[in-house]
Amino acid sequence: MSLFIKTTLLISCCLYISTVLDKYLNNFRGDFKTLPPPEQDNKNIFHLKMAASVESLTSAVLAKMGASSVTEIVSTLPSALTTDANISAAEMELKNGRMENAFHQLSLSHSTLLHHRMAQRLHKPSRGSKDEDCSAAISPDSLQTEKATLATTEKDETLSLLQKLPSDWSIIQITSQSVGEFSFRKIGTYPPTPGLYISRCSCGSQPTITVQAVTAPKHEGLRGIVQEVELIKEENKIINKDYRDQQQKYFTKREELNNRLKCVVRSMEIAWLRHWCCLLTGSLGARNQQLLEEATARIIADCKFPLTETQTELLQCIISCPVPPERTGGLELGVAFSMRASVAALLYESVRSARVKDLCALIQKEEGLLGQLRRAQRNPVILVLDKSIVSLPWEMIWVLRDQPVTRMPSLRMLTLLYQHHSCRSSSVLVQGIDSSKGFYLLDPDSNLPRTQERLRSVFDETGWPGITARRPTHDEFQDAITNQDMFVYAGHGSGSQYLPGELVEGLDCRALVVLYGCASVRLAPRGRISDPWGVVLNYLIAYCPCVVGMLWDVTDKDTDFLTCGMIRALQGKDGDPATPLATPPSDVALLVARSRSLCRWYLTAAALTVYGLPLQVIN
Repeated sequence: MSLFIKTTLLISCCLYISTVLDKYLNNFRGDFKTLPPPEQDNKNIFHLKMAASVESLTSAVLAKMGASSVTEIVSTLPSALTTDANISAAEMELKNGRMENAFHQLSLSHSTLLHHRMAQRLHKPSRGSKDEDCSAAISPDSLQTEKATLATTEKDETLSLLQKLPSDWSIIQITSQSVGEFSFRKIGTYPPTPGLYISRCSCGSQPTITVQAVTAPKHEGLRGIVQEVELIKEENKIINKDYRDQQQKYFTKREELNNRLKCVVRSMEIAWLRHWCCLLTGSLGARNQQLLEEATARIIADCKFPLTETQTELLQCIISCPVPPERTGGLELGVAFSMRASVAALLYESVRSARVKDLCALIQKEEGLLGQLRRAQRNPVILVLDKSIVSLPWEMIWVLRDQPVTRMPSLRMLTLLYQHHSCRSSSVLVQGIDSSKGFYLLDPDSNLPRTQERLRSVFDETGWPGITARRPTHDEFQDAITNQDMFVYAGHGSGSQYLPGELVEGLDCRALVVLYGCASVRLAPRGRISDPWGVVLNYLIAYCPCVVGMLWDVTDKDTDFLTCGMIRALQGKDGDPATPLATPPSDVALLVARSRSLCRWYLTAAALTVYGLPLQVIN
């Protein structure tokens, strides 16, 4: 182990210990306010002396490092161990009502490993490619801009990142609370379902930020949502391996797993997120947003008590939140219970309080208009998920089911990727995806004959060049993702066996990459502490604008049927009139959301995920 790595680990451990000490010291300080005079109780004298010793030790450690606070050290040496210091700082900022500061601290805790890898790419752009012509050609000005974006450490710099993004995008950042308590857990075990910080940000010249703390589920049966999903994924592998020749048992077992996953998603909605599901929705179009603001203004004008600016923003989310399909019977049947709970949380009062009842009555008067807004199409949502919850099928939550949703590891990577493509006139972000410019790689190991049979005619209809039943060379793979508008892979895994992720990183990827293999965009943990990693992150380092893939293992027949429908939709061909793809949308993320209805198995539909930028297809 190199001296640099040893030093980094040592400093990280010191910072982690300092963070824990700081946290307990803050608890002591809070207790001192209510303590009787020390001379009345020897225990209080002991507590005071111990707190003073802890404070003195913390100050001494920080002084040796030349810093005034743990947060200052963390900002210069971010790591998977030090991110808990940012979360602790965000907690204190949120208690003091400083939401922008809280969001800034929380954003620093996401994807530190990816930031280090991207920084390596920026300092050595041709790394990972043997051929200099294959590396990304980045101008010196662009390189400095991207380095500055990645090195953001101040609150004002974080706000400026939001200002650089399109005004119709909504950033929904979900961060686990107190992750560090389980950093050294035994490998193979899972922490209980955590409490969350949901940060909702609008983008553009005047960004708005709302941060809401969500408590962990209290019911014992819901204490392991992440663990239950992992168990479902493992049993799914066993079924695909052991029961393929026993059809009756196979279908019975898969149906059981379908129902278990549906229960997990339902638990996420009802017992975990509860009434705060409304924070995950995208913004409305300009006209509908104006109608919503007018309705909100009328409600507040008739209200007998004032609402703060933050409460007003939350109220807009609450009253316009989409209603699940099974709750379409009007306000009384569909919205009343969750509405009252949301309003009560907004006002910090009981659901039975007079103010809650009065505000709900005013909302009900606007039900005619609000009902239309709840069914309106939404603008893109970019989910930024914490490493401990990234494996969950968030897109299956009812408020996101028919919405354009993409994932990104962090706000910094999102802004860097957007800047890289938005300033290039030839980028598919600017021009749109030309559906006639594609390349396919079909069963390169030549061991999926049924997949070849189902998909060959579909790929033939596209007119694209492609490879079937043959392993591609590195040059063929590189050319496909750097020069085409669309690259579709139908085979085992992510395709990294044909072009390793380390080689992908050194490229400047142009194409929308669609990976129809098992667990193709899965982020797997590496040890106890470090951020999870997967091939999709290699593609993002290579500036890939968008990657579509699977979170876990899927069956070939169901995936092939999905592939056929999506390829035709991407070509602009109308689908079955009875499906959501009867008239395919041009928005890639929305097209993916509606393609889930083509899957027979809920397990397959829930695995389908989009990473990257919202893109449009041109036919």
